[in-house]
Amino acid sequence: MKAPKFRDFISEAPENGKYKLLVITDEPEKAKTFHTADRLREEAEKLGWKYYLYKLTGGYTTSPDGALRLHNKDDEKGFEVSGADTVAIIRGSVTRKDSWMDIVSLLEKHSVCVVNSRETISVCADKYRTSLRLADYGVKQPVTHLVNDPENSEQAFENLNTQYPIILKTLRGSKGVGVLFVESEIGLDSIVQLVNKQDEDADLLVQEYVKTDFDVRALVLGGKILSVMKRPVIKGDFRSNVSQGSEPEEIKLTETEQQAVLQAAKAVNGQWVGVDFMPAKNRD
Repeated sequence: MKAPKFRDFISEAPENGKYKLLVITDEPEKAKTFHTADRLREEAEKLGWKYYLYKLTGGYTTSPDGALRLHNKDDEKGFEVSGADTVAIIRGSVTRKDSWMDIVSLLEKHSVCVVNSRETISVCADKYRTSLRLADYGVKQPVTHLVNDPENSEQAFENLNTQYPIILKTLRGSKGVGVLFVESEIGLDSIVQLVNKQDEDADLLVQEYVKTDFDVRALVLGGKILSVMKRPVIKGDFRSNVSQGSEPEEIKLTETEQQAVLQAAKAVNGQWVGVDFMPAKNRD
């Protein structure tokens, strides 16, 4: 699949043809998963764009003469942004604090092009809210129920109308962390009690388990599918996350799968999103 060029998504451009790229994150620079920010910087440099990696911890904003500037710790000069020439890409770590999410709202107030919007980020950061939004758009998904109280975990399981094993998830989490395989009622009660003891405010959901040999991740930008990969389930595990050890393979989507992917992206109003799905046995 040939990926569209970035300019294919641009309807207007700055007078000098050069944008500014702002990446907002709080991931440690030496983290294994920090390569996304590195790749964005590389591409910005190729295009001759000014680039700024804003670290939320220790960072602050100023508005001299009404112009918004973002400053990293010990950076008094900062980086000026505006709706006329700046594209801001928001990484997942921004969801950890409401005050960090408010930075997204501040950028939106200054008409900066934000990828993705605060609304989209908020929906996608909450797995149950995501499932509700997808249901509104008719996207087929595993039966899911919220565990809003530790004492109601068994009722949530009964609402699934299925047999064990099932999947238990924290509402927030990524890269396969916070996704648990539960094989019995005793296991469900024990895990829910343990999670609740560690964090009384922890939110959980239960989901029917759908056995599959692989799933697919599709990257969508501006209503177009950029790329896809097949992610085989890890041997001895039930997950297929690359960060957990799955080795991705090439795959070509059917027309039906393409439409479902784009519908899911539209459901959350996502500009740049990853859509994960389990293909049907009859993929057509």
